[in-house]
Amino acid sequence: MTFQTFNPVHLATLAVIFLVALVYVLAARVPRLNKWVKPLTIFLAVVLVGNELLYIGGALAKGLWHYSWGIPLQLCDLAIFAVAYCLFRHKQWVWELAYFWGLGGTLQAVLTPDLRVPFPSYIYFKFFLTHGCILIGVIFLSAGLKRPITFHSVLRVWVITNLYSAFVGLFNWLFGTNYLYLCRKPAQASLIDYLGPWPWYLLGLEAVLIVSLFVYYLPYYFLKDKLKF
Repeated sequence: MTFQTFNPVHLATLAVIFLVALVYVLAARVPRLNKWVKPLTIFLAVVLVGNELLYIGGALAKGLWHYSWGIPLQLCDLAIFAVAYCLFRHKQWVWELAYFWGLGGTLQAVLTPDLRVPFPSYIYFKFFLTHGCILIGVIFLSAGLKRPITFHSVLRVWVITNLYSAFVGLFNWLFGTNYLYLCRKPAQASLIDYLGPWPWYLLGLEAVLIVSLFVYYLPYYFLKDKLKF
Protein backbone atom coordinates (compact mmCIF):
# COMPACT_ATOMS: atom_id res chain seq x y z
CA MET A 1 0.00 0.00 0.00
CA THR A 2 1.10 3.56 -0.72
CA PHE A 3 -0.18 6.95 0.34
CA GLN A 4 -3.05 8.34 -1.76
CA THR A 5 -3.51 12.11 -1.86
CA PHE A 6 -6.97 13.42 -0.94
CA ASN A 7 -8.41 10.06 -0.05
CA PRO A 8 -10.94 10.07 2.86
CA VAL A 9 -8.25 9.56 5.52
CA HIS A 10 -6.13 12.40 4.12
CA LEU A 11 -9.13 14.74 4.02
CA ALA A 12 -10.10 13.79 7.56
CA THR A 13 -6.55 14.50 8.72
CA LEU A 14 -6.63 17.95 7.13
CA ALA A 15 -10.00 18.65 8.78
CA VAL A 16 -8.63 17.73 12.22
CA ILE A 17 -5.64 20.05 11.76
CA PHE A 18 -7.75 23.07 10.90
CA LEU A 19 -10.36 22.34 13.58
CA VAL A 20 -7.63 22.24 16.22
CA ALA A 21 -6.22 25.50 14.83
CA LEU A 22 -9.68 27.04 15.21
CA VAL A 23 -9.80 25.93 18.86
CA TYR A 24 -6.45 27.62 19.50
CA VAL A 25 -7.56 30.86 17.86
CA LEU A 26 -10.82 30.91 19.84
CA ALA A 27 -8.90 30.34 23.09
CA ALA A 28 -6.80 33.43 22.32
CA ARG A 29 -9.61 35.67 21.02
CA VAL A 30 -12.51 34.82 23.35
CA PRO A 31 -11.91 36.40 26.79
CA ARG A 32 -13.53 33.65 28.86
CA LEU A 33 -11.29 31.07 27.19
CA ASN A 34 -8.03 32.97 27.75
CA LYS A 35 -7.14 30.80 30.76
CA TRP A 36 -6.46 27.96 28.31
CA VAL A 37 -3.90 29.89 26.25
CA LYS A 38 -0.86 29.12 28.43
CA PRO A 39 -1.47 25.35 28.81
CA LEU A 40 -2.34 25.06 25.11
CA THR A 41 0.84 26.94 24.22
CA ILE A 42 3.03 24.68 26.37
CA PHE A 43 1.34 21.57 25.01
CA LEU A 44 1.86 22.63 21.39
CA ALA A 45 5.53 23.46 21.95
CA VAL A 46 6.16 20.13 23.70
CA VAL A 47 4.46 18.20 20.89
CA LEU A 48 6.34 20.13 18.19
CA VAL A 49 9.84 19.71 19.60
CA GLY A 50 9.26 16.40 21.40
CA ASN A 51 7.87 14.68 18.32
CA GLU A 52 10.93 15.69 16.28
CA LEU A 53 13.43 14.69 18.96
CA LEU A 54 11.65 11.38 19.53
CA TYR A 55 11.79 10.63 15.80
CA ILE A 56 15.50 11.43 15.51
CA GLY A 57 16.32 9.61 18.74
CA GLY A 58 14.40 6.53 17.65
CA ALA A 59 16.14 6.47 14.28
CA LEU A 60 19.54 6.78 15.94
CA ALA A 61 18.75 4.06 18.47
CA LYS A 62 17.71 1.64 15.72
CA GLY A 63 20.65 2.50 13.47
CA LEU A 64 18.32 3.87 10.78
CA TRP A 65 19.39 7.52 10.83
CA HIS A 66 21.26 8.77 7.79
CA TYR A 67 22.62 12.21 6.95
CA SER A 68 20.87 12.13 3.56
CA TRP A 69 17.50 12.72 5.23
CA GLY A 70 18.01 13.02 8.99
CA ILE A 71 19.55 16.49 9.32
CA PRO A 72 16.91 19.18 10.05
CA LEU A 73 17.63 21.26 6.95
CA GLN A 74 14.20 21.33 5.31
CA LEU A 75 12.22 24.53 5.78
CA CYS A 76 9.58 22.56 7.67
CA ASP A 77 12.27 21.31 10.07
CA LEU A 78 13.44 24.84 10.79
CA ALA A 79 9.84 26.01 11.09
CA ILE A 80 9.38 23.55 13.98
CA PHE A 81 11.93 25.35 16.12
CA ALA A 82 10.98 28.83 14.89
CA VAL A 83 7.32 28.28 15.81
CA ALA A 84 8.23 26.72 19.16
CA TYR A 85 10.42 29.73 19.96
CA CYS A 86 7.71 32.19 18.97
CA LEU A 87 5.17 30.50 21.21
CA PHE A 88 7.11 31.86 24.19
CA ARG A 89 9.10 34.83 22.92
CA HIS A 90 8.62 37.39 20.18
CA LYS A 91 11.56 38.21 17.96
CA GLN A 92 10.24 39.73 14.75
CA TRP A 93 12.58 38.14 12.21
CA VAL A 94 12.14 34.69 13.77
CA TRP A 95 8.36 35.13 13.69
CA GLU A 96 8.54 36.18 10.04
CA LEU A 97 10.42 32.99 9.14
CA ALA A 98 8.01 30.91 11.22
CA TYR A 99 5.04 32.49 9.46
CA PHE A 100 6.19 32.33 5.86
CA TRP A 101 8.15 29.07 6.07
CA GLY A 102 5.42 27.51 8.18
CA LEU A 103 2.73 28.35 5.64
CA GLY A 104 4.78 28.18 2.45
CA GLY A 105 6.53 24.88 3.12
CA THR A 106 4.13 23.14 5.47
CA LEU A 107 0.86 23.90 3.73
CA GLN A 108 2.23 22.45 0.50
CA ALA A 109 3.52 19.46 2.44
CA VAL A 110 0.18 18.56 4.05
CA LEU A 111 -1.75 19.04 0.80
CA THR A 112 0.66 16.97 -1.33
CA PRO A 113 2.70 14.89 1.16
CA ASP A 114 5.95 13.28 0.07
CA LEU A 115 4.96 10.01 1.77
CA ARG A 116 5.45 6.42 0.72
CA VAL A 117 3.40 4.87 3.53
CA PRO A 118 -0.34 5.09 4.24
CA PHE A 119 -2.40 5.46 7.41
CA PRO A 120 -1.99 4.16 10.14
CA SER A 121 1.81 3.80 9.99
CA TYR A 122 4.03 5.65 12.49
CA ILE A 123 5.57 7.75 9.70
CA TYR A 124 2.08 8.89 8.66
CA PHE A 125 1.31 10.09 12.19
CA LYS A 126 4.73 11.65 12.64
CA PHE A 127 4.50 13.52 9.34
CA PHE A 128 1.07 15.01 9.92
CA LEU A 129 1.64 15.65 13.62
CA THR A 130 4.75 17.67 12.82
CA HIS A 131 3.34 19.59 9.88
CA GLY A 132 -0.09 19.96 11.43
CA CYS A 133 1.34 21.44 14.64
CA ILE A 134 3.41 23.92 12.62
CA LEU A 135 0.27 25.11 10.85
CA ILE A 136 -1.68 25.26 14.11
CA GLY A 137 1.12 27.28 15.69
CA VAL A 138 1.32 29.75 12.81
CA ILE A 139 -2.45 30.26 12.71
CA PHE A 140 -2.58 30.59 16.50
CA LEU A 141 0.23 33.16 16.59
CA SER A 142 -1.12 35.23 13.71
CA ALA A 143 -4.91 35.10 14.02
CA GLY A 144 -4.98 34.38 17.76
CA LEU A 145 -2.08 36.28 19.34
CA LYS A 146 -1.91 38.91 16.55
CA ARG A 147 1.80 38.74 15.81
CA PRO A 148 2.60 41.38 13.13
CA ILE A 149 3.69 40.87 9.52
CA THR A 150 4.60 43.83 7.29
CA PHE A 151 5.66 44.38 3.70
CA HIS A 152 9.27 44.53 4.89
CA SER A 153 8.74 41.03 6.30
CA VAL A 154 8.23 39.79 2.75
CA LEU A 155 11.54 41.28 1.61
CA ARG A 156 13.48 39.97 4.61
CA VAL A 157 12.15 36.43 4.26
CA TRP A 158 12.83 36.43 0.51
CA VAL A 159 16.48 37.37 1.08
CA ILE A 160 16.99 34.92 3.96
CA THR A 161 15.30 32.08 2.05
CA ASN A 162 17.52 32.55 -0.99
CA LEU A 163 20.68 32.76 1.11
CA TYR A 164 19.66 29.64 3.00
CA SER A 165 18.83 27.81 -0.25
CA ALA A 166 22.30 28.63 -1.56
CA PHE A 167 23.81 27.15 1.60
CA VAL A 168 21.69 24.00 1.31
CA GLY A 169 22.53 23.72 -2.40
CA LEU A 170 26.24 23.71 -1.50
CA PHE A 171 25.59 21.09 1.18
CA ASN A 172 23.71 18.93 -1.35
CA TRP A 173 26.58 19.22 -3.82
CA LEU A 174 29.19 18.27 -1.23
CA PHE A 175 27.32 15.32 0.29
CA GLY A 176 25.04 14.09 -2.51
CA THR A 177 21.81 14.89 -0.66
CA ASN A 178 18.56 16.45 -1.85
CA TYR A 179 17.43 18.82 0.85
CA LEU A 180 14.82 21.39 -0.25
CA TYR A 181 14.41 19.19 -3.39
CA LEU A 182 17.06 21.28 -5.11
CA CYS A 183 18.56 18.30 -6.95
CA ARG A 184 15.50 16.25 -7.91
CA LYS A 185 11.74 16.27 -7.51
CA PRO A 186 9.83 14.56 -4.68
CA ALA A 187 8.71 10.99 -5.33
CA GLN A 188 5.06 11.92 -4.70
CA ALA A 189 3.12 14.19 -7.05
CA SER A 190 3.59 17.85 -6.13
CA LEU A 191 3.54 21.38 -7.51
CA ILE A 192 7.15 20.92 -8.67
CA ASP A 193 5.94 18.47 -11.31
CA TYR A 194 4.42 21.40 -13.21
CA LEU A 195 7.60 23.48 -13.18
CA GLY A 196 9.58 21.53 -15.76
CA PRO A 197 12.71 19.35 -15.49
CA TRP A 198 15.78 20.01 -13.38
CA PRO A 199 17.38 22.56 -13.23
CA TRP A 200 14.64 24.69 -14.80
CA TYR A 201 12.15 23.95 -12.07
CA LEU A 202 14.46 25.83 -9.68
CA LEU A 203 13.55 29.03 -11.51
CA GLY A 204 9.93 28.04 -11.18
CA LEU A 205 10.42 27.52 -7.45
CA GLU A 206 11.86 31.02 -7.18
CA ALA A 207 8.76 32.40 -8.87
CA VAL A 208 6.55 30.33 -6.58
CA LEU A 209 8.48 31.67 -3.58
CA ILE A 210 7.87 35.29 -4.59
CA VAL A 211 4.18 34.72 -5.32
CA SER A 212 3.71 32.72 -2.11
CA LEU A 213 5.29 35.41 0.05
CA PHE A 214 2.90 38.03 -1.31
CA VAL A 215 -0.11 35.69 -1.11
CA TYR A 216 0.57 34.91 2.55
CA TYR A 217 1.04 38.62 3.23
CA LEU A 218 -2.40 39.48 1.78
CA PRO A 219 -4.43 38.62 4.92
CA TYR A 220 -2.41 41.18 6.85
CA TYR A 221 -2.74 43.75 4.08
CA PHE A 222 -6.50 43.48 3.65
CA LEU A 223 -7.72 42.37 7.09
CA LYS A 224 -5.37 43.93 9.63
CA ASP A 225 -7.79 46.76 10.47
CA LYS A 226 -10.90 44.57 10.55
CA LEU A 227 -9.30 41.78 12.54
CA LYS A 228 -7.13 44.20 14.58
CA PHE A 229 -3.82 42.49 13.89
